[in-house]
Amino acid sequence: MVYLKWKVKAMKELDLFKRQKLSRISDSFPEAIYITDPDGVISHVNPAFELLTGFRADDVVGKSDRILKSGHHPESFYNSVWEVLMSGNIWSGQMVSRKRDGAAFPADVTIFPIADPADRISHFVAILHGTTDQLQAHEETLRRNMEYTALHNVSKILQTHDPLPQMLSRAVEEIIRLSELRIEYKAGVFIADHENQVLRLFTTVGDFPEEFHRLDAEVPFGECLCGRVAMSGEMLVSNNCFSDPRHERKYDGMTAHGHYIIPLKSRDKLVGVLFLYTSSNPSWYERSPEILKSMGGLIADAIEHRRAEAIIQEQNETLTKMNDLKNKFLGIAAHDLRNPVYVIRTFSEALRDECAQGVSDKHRRYFDKIYNASGHMIHLLENLLDISKIEQGKIEINRMMQDINPIIEEQVSLNQIVANKKNIRIRQNLAEVPPFRFDKDALIQAINNFLSNAIKFSPPDSTVLVSTELQGDKIQFSVKDEGAGLSEEEQKLLFGEFQTLSSKPTGQEKVTGLGLAIVKKIITLHGGEVGVVSRSGKGSTFYFLLPVK
Repeated sequence: MVYLKWKVKAMKELDLFKRQKLSRISDSFPEAIYITDPDGVISHVNPAFELLTGFRADDVVGKSDRILKSGHHPESFYNSVWEVLMSGNIWSGQMVSRKRDGAAFPADVTIFPIADPADRISHFVAILHGTTDQLQAHEETLRRNMEYTALHNVSKILQTHDPLPQMLSRAVEEIIRLSELRIEYKAGVFIADHENQVLRLFTTVGDFPEEFHRLDAEVPFGECLCGRVAMSGEMLVSNNCFSDPRHERKYDGMTAHGHYIIPLKSRDKLVGVLFLYTSSNPSWYERSPEILKSMGGLIADAIEHRRAEAIIQEQNETLTKMNDLKNKFLGIAAHDLRNPVYVIRTFSEALRDECAQGVSDKHRRYFDKIYNASGHMIHLLENLLDISKIEQGKIEINRMMQDINPIIEEQVSLNQIVANKKNIRIRQNLAEVPPFRFDKDALIQAINNFLSNAIKFSPPDSTVLVSTELQGDKIQFSVKDEGAGLSEEEQKLLFGEFQTLSSKPTGQEKVTGLGLAIVKKIITLHGGEVGVVSRSGKGSTFYFLLPVK
């Protein structure tokens, strides 16, 4: 019994001696070494470990080696390492660990188990073969990732539809979060007024005293740090506002601070200035100028984009007002002119009929011209009134469930009378289409416009084909002629107002240039679409599509 107690005591002393000896030996190693018990509790670290990780012995001894975990590896990685070690084997590979300041670093790691005389694992020894190049490369990668993340986040913020001051404040806050820049939570944006050669304070982030807002509401170009940047267009870095003679504007209660002053330039145009506060005499990050100039460019482009949007919106509002005035004028003018033109047409017709026997052929031709011209004028005025009413929303579409084919047949019959004068035949190819809801009078106007145009622009002895067909959930009505056709450029202009094209009516008929514009507005009110298929010298097919449901 006494022998057994002595043997256990001797083994413990031997184990302690081995660990102490190993600890003393590890202190002379250039590689970082730490020793743990079987549960992973750190019992010793050497000076190289302290130098590499920043942890002092007092920080880690007695604590789990989990304190070194960087979060880079999944838990399954550590489980696989543990399985190798518990089987009595040496594990070797690359591992990313954590420094005292939280920074992650990679190292080639070798961990081997130490067994006691009873072949039980008594502790582990981990050797970290970290190199300066590896550490620097890894830290540089981490910094670049943070920079790219910050740039990405700033870009996303600047693409939002927030009001401009809030959007810029959020973007500046994101820049402040980039730890490498060591920026205080105090910053802001000036907008450049080139006409008056001043910077105007637009938004700030952080707590600025009232006197700052009063004093720096406007900064002339060339004055103080921000004004100098507005003049030079170059970034400026200042260590201390009190020792920098360029910092001319001071106020009561101002504390010592440094500055990043960044010009906001979009396509070489100065849009404004971004100012960022730092601590006094900070350790400047070498990549700060490159990062901040990139972010300044993003902010400048966003400000210019908002300015362009505001200008476009203002112009659109002006155009809308002008268009409304135009429509009102057309409506009033057409309405007031219609009655006297009707009088001219009525009396010219009466004079032509009553004086037919008592006037010369010359005067009869005069009466015919007055009568025909007044008829053309009435048609033009009616079209103007229609355009005006549609654009002012005064025409309501009265949709009723009905068949379109019988209406088309009736209009073809009426237009055939006019077509006979040019010996033009109107053929029909009407498919079986279901009834649907539409305004009969409005569609009659659209159908007649297509038919009358086809007759006007078709040569004598030709054929006009009128068709309907079902296309999915839409009905297509089309009119195909054998006229001169249209170029691609003319097709783009067709459905605008007052368009004059190269094709001329073949029978000297008059055109107003408004008919197709009216058709488009009528079909659009029905939720449909209009179009044309044409080639020069090959005729044209005009069509509109209307939804069945």
